[in-house]
Amino acid sequence: MIYHEVGAGTALADSGAVMSDNEIDKLIASGLSFHDSGDVEAARDCYLKVLELDPRNSQALDLAGLLCMQCGESEAAKEFYKSAIEVDPDNPRFLLHLGILFLDQDDLGASEEVLNQVLELDPDNADARFYLALGMRATDRREDAKEMLERACSLDRENANYHKWLGLVFMETGDLVTALEFTKTSLELNQKDVTAYVQLGAILKALEDLELAEKALRSGLEIEIEDIRCRAELSGVLIELGRLEDAKKELDHIIDKDGKEHPSALSNLALLESINGSGKLASELAQKAMEMDVKSIDVLLTAHKVFTNLDDKEKIHKILESIQNIAPDDARVLNLLFA
Repeated sequence: MIYHEVGAGTALADSGAVMSDNEIDKLIASGLSFHDSGDVEAARDCYLKVLELDPRNSQALDLAGLLCMQCGESEAAKEFYKSAIEVDPDNPRFLLHLGILFLDQDDLGASEEVLNQVLELDPDNADARFYLALGMRATDRREDAKEMLERACSLDRENANYHKWLGLVFMETGDLVTALEFTKTSLELNQKDVTAYVQLGAILKALEDLELAEKALRSGLEIEIEDIRCRAELSGVLIELGRLEDAKKELDHIIDKDGKEHPSALSNLALLESINGSGKLASELAQKAMEMDVKSIDVLLTAHKVFTNLDDKEKIHKILESIQNIAPDDARVLNLLFA
């Protein structure tokens, strides 16, 4: 653990050791090589050696922060990033990493403030716009998120992730055709992203093109056969197609592969049981799925179908209240409210 061994970067004392800039650069380069290959221990040793010799080396402080963040030491990462910024306050990279960390900690206000500082220094920083958009979406500012993502895409047209998230926001705001276009572009840029296939399947399902939705999801499973979310989404499509036995096989496979704690799988299993007439079990499964992920619109929407099948008006009303509070401008939510 980096932080527990050296403190917060700036707390290091100058050892008085002399090392040339070239030798320090070589140590950092070695650390980066180890970092990229996943050798955390070796990368740590390189960064710590640099910081022992030069406690105010901003690049080493930033890289140590990244390593801490990847190892789940968020508070340590924050201290390293802040130390790097203290040394070089006009470096947008350091601010970007701090903004991402705040976003990861759900400190959305702090994240937005820091990421806006990045844009003041570098207006064309596509990553800052991307992470700002994620924060905006998390606070139900989807139109602002859409604009920010569109700008990010225009700055970096080859970034599949930007296109995928823009597709998601368009789906959530009801423009399924545009959502489909951006998601397809994402997959053209990165054909190995299983989450993009899941998103494509969900959009096609919403467009009621169930055969193509199934095809998209099976393509995702060809990449990662045990991807639980992909199988869960596929089970939902198969239920819509009326292929209940096939859906049951997918759900049984998920459960057998330790998917009992996956809310999407449980919610679709609840839907299947509600169709098969197992009302009590369906209700219990849907309730458990909602408790496991209280903010998932997909889980709540499936639970709405379950309790509609069970004609449980009280539960239906509570679900509508919940999804309206979580995502009042989500097109799927609005469709339910005005149905």
